[in-house]
Amino acid sequence: MKRILYISIISFTLYTLSSCKKSSLDLLPQDQVSNSTFWTSANDARLALNGCYAYLNTNNNTGTGYYYAYDDGGSDNAYAQYPWESNATSIAAGDIDATLDQGYNNRYSFIRRYNYFLDNVDKTPMDAGLKKRFIAEARVLRAFTYFELARIFGPVPLLKNSYTDPATTGVTPTPQVDVIAFVLSELQSAVTDLPASYAGGINNETGRITSGATWAIMARVQLQFGKWADAAASAQKVMGAGYQLFRKPTITADDMKDDYTNLVTFANDDDKQKFYKGLASYEQQFWAVNEQSSKEIILASQNVSNSSYANGNGLRTLFPPSDLGGWSSITPTQELINAYWDRNGNMFTPPSAATRATNYNNGTVNLAYLAEFKNRDTRLYASILFPTSPWNDFTSGYNFTWGKGGNNNSKTGYNFRKLVDPAYTAADWDGAQDFPIIRYAEILLTYAEAKNEVSGPDATIYAALNDIRDRAGMPPIAQATINTQDKLRQVIQNERRIELAAEGQRLFDIRRWNIAQNVMQNIYDITNNIVQERKWQSKFVLMPYPQSALDHNANLKSAQTAKGY
Repeated sequence: MKRILYISIISFTLYTLSSCKKSSLDLLPQDQVSNSTFWTSANDARLALNGCYAYLNTNNNTGTGYYYAYDDGGSDNAYAQYPWESNATSIAAGDIDATLDQGYNNRYSFIRRYNYFLDNVDKTPMDAGLKKRFIAEARVLRAFTYFELARIFGPVPLLKNSYTDPATTGVTPTPQVDVIAFVLSELQSAVTDLPASYAGGINNETGRITSGATWAIMARVQLQFGKWADAAASAQKVMGAGYQLFRKPTITADDMKDDYTNLVTFANDDDKQKFYKGLASYEQQFWAVNEQSSKEIILASQNVSNSSYANGNGLRTLFPPSDLGGWSSITPTQELINAYWDRNGNMFTPPSAATRATNYNNGTVNLAYLAEFKNRDTRLYASILFPTSPWNDFTSGYNFTWGKGGNNNSKTGYNFRKLVDPAYTAADWDGAQDFPIIRYAEILLTYAEAKNEVSGPDATIYAALNDIRDRAGMPPIAQATINTQDKLRQVIQNERRIELAAEGQRLFDIRRWNIAQNVMQNIYDITNNIVQERKWQSKFVLMPYPQSALDHNANLKSAQTAKGY
């Protein structure tokens, strides 16, 4: 169970603190656990490894855990209105310099933790097989962290051993290509020592790194750096490992509480059932109640309830509008709304910004305004709050009204509904639902993109994409017209954008596709008033090292200059 792994991480922290509270005759260091007294049992190793897993739950500018959502705020998908919450506001605006730390220092604090574990675990008297697996878990976590460092910053110091003297980290950064080669080598070496799943209980808690998660990370790395054949092969490994898209087999009256009859034209009752089943399946995959039964989540950031700001899922507060107790911290852009397909699975043609503003009529919307949201992709209704849209699961009888200009209200006119679990609405930040770092839908999209780049359209690509569409109650791709590599590439890129919206991938997708210069444009609200001016320069593909790192390591300065900062 995820709660056991989470509690174990806390236990390791408490252990390190309690070890400093013995009698005055205790000569152990008062600020750390001594190597000679700690690595004495399998439990010590377990606690140290569980402490490494905190990387997946770190809620700050590292950008892990649900803070990955802020990465969408640095892209054309969303607007992050509060610059004190994250760097996303500055990144989107193009105000990027060494005053920002996009998780550089914090990631190295975890690399130090991984290296300390790997350098010391061998001395622990414990079952050899379990030790081997623990080592593999730590190596995957370290590789994942180095991948995130390399794709954000480019060349970075590649530290493979623990250290106590900070001067030992003042080394020349390793070229990005070599860091990624190390990452892939570590993943490929570790995967054979990891199980496909965990049964639960001590040492086998759900949430640990599996072989499937390792292949999934490999696929993400390979896709990021254009290793198309390798990415397709790694994705196929995951596709053969028993994962599935989450689907609700049946729907209830509760699943149909939101009335869309004025927005969706149903051909018959079967069509209506298909729509509501797609809506429930897509939205409810992110609810805590479905975590144990779902076969979609491959790697997750785990959260618990009743933990206030410490370890709850903050999206319950960051996404909703003020009338639902939220802050509207990260809100969808009009460009994201435009990206959702129409209900026939075709590209949507939006009205002009001026026409939309007229139809919105300062909140007294007319039928022409509602037409923009009529017969759209089911995932739009499951993901976005737009004026007049219902959300009865959160509050009975609720329909979204944009509180323009009000405190903690959206600046764009829209709010995210996706990823918010309405079971946790009583207190700020108090959400127990996990945040999906990698889910099976991403793997299907990875396979489709990589395979198309290798050899163009084939039946397996359409099958992967249609599985995603079918889950959402959408029709399959029209193969007769989407029949070339370029046409299919455009569909895949847009499908990836809407399927993974608010999950943090768009920031990196627009960089690796080399389209950021086209899409990072000024954003406007529903009334066609500017929300944020945005600038793009080619150097923004990589982030600068923070000034604190430059001050510590003079060897970073030439690499910083080479990146254009």
